[in-house]
Amino acid sequence: MMRLGSLILMNLWLLAGLAFAAGERVVDVQVRGNAKVESDAILTLLKTQKGGFLETNTVQDDIVKLFDLGFFSDVRVFRKDVSGGVQIVIQVVEKPAITSIEFEGLEEIGEDTVKEKLTTKLYTIVNESAITTDVRMIEKQYAEKGFYLARVTYTLETKGANDVGLKFVVEEGGKVQVGDVRILGNQYFTEIDLVSKLASRPFTRSAAYFSSSLYQEDLLKRDLEFLSFYYRDAGFAEVKVAKPLIFLDHDREFVRITFQVEEGIQYTVSSIDLSGDLLFSKEELLEAMKLKPNNLFRISQLSKDVDMLNDRYGDLGYAYVDVNPIPTFNREQKTVAINYQIAKGPKVYFGGMTILGNSKTRDNVIRREFEVHDSELYSGTGLSGSKRNVERLGFFESVQVVKERDEQDENLMHLKFKVKEKPTGQLQAAVGFSPGQQGGESSWFGQGQFSEENFSGRAWQTALKARWNGQSNYLLEISFTDPKVYDSPWSLGLDASKENVVSSLLDGVNTQKSTISSGVTVGRAIWELIRGSLTYRIKKTEQDSDIFILDKLREDGITSSLIFGLSRRDLDNYLDPTEGSEMRVTHQLTGGPILRGDYQYQEDAVDGKYYYPVDFSETFRTYFKLHGNLSHIYPLGDQDVPLFERYRLGGIMDMRGFNTSSIGPKIPILQGPGDGVRDLNRGGDKKLLLQLEYYIPLIPEAGIKGMFFGDLGRVYNDDESIEFNDFKRDVGFGFRWITPIAPFRFEFAYPIIDGKLGEMKPIFSIGF
Repeated sequence: MMRLGSLILMNLWLLAGLAFAAGERVVDVQVRGNAKVESDAILTLLKTQKGGFLETNTVQDDIVKLFDLGFFSDVRVFRKDVSGGVQIVIQVVEKPAITSIEFEGLEEIGEDTVKEKLTTKLYTIVNESAITTDVRMIEKQYAEKGFYLARVTYTLETKGANDVGLKFVVEEGGKVQVGDVRILGNQYFTEIDLVSKLASRPFTRSAAYFSSSLYQEDLLKRDLEFLSFYYRDAGFAEVKVAKPLIFLDHDREFVRITFQVEEGIQYTVSSIDLSGDLLFSKEELLEAMKLKPNNLFRISQLSKDVDMLNDRYGDLGYAYVDVNPIPTFNREQKTVAINYQIAKGPKVYFGGMTILGNSKTRDNVIRREFEVHDSELYSGTGLSGSKRNVERLGFFESVQVVKERDEQDENLMHLKFKVKEKPTGQLQAAVGFSPGQQGGESSWFGQGQFSEENFSGRAWQTALKARWNGQSNYLLEISFTDPKVYDSPWSLGLDASKENVVSSLLDGVNTQKSTISSGVTVGRAIWELIRGSLTYRIKKTEQDSDIFILDKLREDGITSSLIFGLSRRDLDNYLDPTEGSEMRVTHQLTGGPILRGDYQYQEDAVDGKYYYPVDFSETFRTYFKLHGNLSHIYPLGDQDVPLFERYRLGGIMDMRGFNTSSIGPKIPILQGPGDGVRDLNRGGDKKLLLQLEYYIPLIPEAGIKGMFFGDLGRVYNDDESIEFNDFKRDVGFGFRWITPIAPFRFEFAYPIIDGKLGEMKPIFSIGF
């Protein structure tokens, strides 16, 4: 602004000269000195126009407007007498363009990471405001990594007649850790209890691992608000928490933080009343409230009660209802009386609904998730449900709903759904070579997979998978699912596969199995989140072997199955959930007089997943995942269940610490004359599997999570009832890396044998 003011003063003599000639007609306006900014673009902005009259105030406004563009370092206006009036000349000096961006001293943060977030771009005109914003952004990046003392400056180096190079100079300093956290004035809560719940924690080895010991101003602000809320939620309505005192040690590596708390009185609720526009009975509303008389006055419960009242009135169309809780404190009795004053306001209807930011996903895919529609009466519950449904799709990084009141009709509300797309496809490929061991044959192997959860922006789920393990081992799979056919409640899925496997049943006994299968699934939404499905699957298997030690091991023929399913899915994100639950119950009918085929049996299964989040801050979410499966397979008619369909556990998908399909009831079998008796896993008719996993974000920006897990499972024989004992167990840890190409899975599992950890089993898999 000082620069602008100085230049305007420098032109006062020009403006004074123009003032004497004010009112003269402007015959022509020309722009000189511009190279990058078009003359027409400049002339369009000016109030001084050809054919108009010359006005001093107008010329001054034009100078200010041109400076505000940020493209020019100098603007001057000249006049020249010509026939019929005056000619105005706008003389500008353009700011130089940035032809290079460099960094100096950037070590702890990757250069590519910083470049992605820069506001300043190559070959744009120098904008000091934008560069200053970038300086603050880099400093913030360092502060988040604990380099609170980092300082960033910039230089502009002339490279040509009108070109400059921009260089950001970084002085990283050192990491600043939280050395000590003290809380003074606390009596109700212990210092240990309060500090353990803060985001800023004293430096320890474990705290350093999770970055909670790094000093960050944002976390300190959060801690200040948390302490106030924590006390208020325990009844201390008048608590005061002073701004923390911060001391930097002489070594500039640690800060010491002190919070001063004035607890005040702990209040209980004496009475609750409602007044104003009551559209429900007091008894009904009071019954639905969290706060009750004689309970502690908790601010969290008060907020939930206000939200409940807003939702109740909002569902009747009163979008702008005003719920004002008025507390009356009695300090002598340490009680508070609450009166909720309600002003319902006007009824509101939904107007236009606009979707912004969906560059890939089609509008109808988003709109069909809406629980509200234009011209309908406002519903707060329906609007929240609509937002939640769009988020569940898993296609967007963020979903924001903006409410706009109509300027002409106060009873009309317009909605804008702003979404930010994210990658939903995965492409993976691998090629390798396995050298032969102990005289065995060497072979090449490879696999590839493509999957897309939002194909063509229509939410079509497509997948194509191919695997070749050398010689005659290969697999081809293709699948397609339309979750909402023509935007209806119906879904349709198709899949087909062809597989050829050469495997070893026992030492020296190999078998080659060729399978062709296909299936079709029809589903429908039944009620809210509950869906029903019906799947028909047919499989043809051909198996060749020179030796069959047991004819029941032969898998040869046609399997025809019908699967009835009932499911409920309530997750915060379908692709990468952290909160919610998923449950599925199925009954499979195979063979029989209707379905026919060479095998007949029945199977019942219950499978459930539950995600429970544990948030340490607004940006640091960990979560537990509990998975359980209970299945039972049994005969249909007088034919036994095929041996190859019986249950076995072990492998990367269930009991990770054990070999594939190694868990199950064994039977002794004589492989051949002169050979010893060997155990064959016959499999069971019932299985129970429980898995607990805990996920911790390590590098959220890169999609890398750490995880700890434990598996518990048992396979039951026909004559055994389901009992919760004699389980096989394993534990382990690992990493999940979700990349734009594919998710990667690295795990290390340890079986628990006789109460001790067994040999570690490494797991690497592409896809979960």
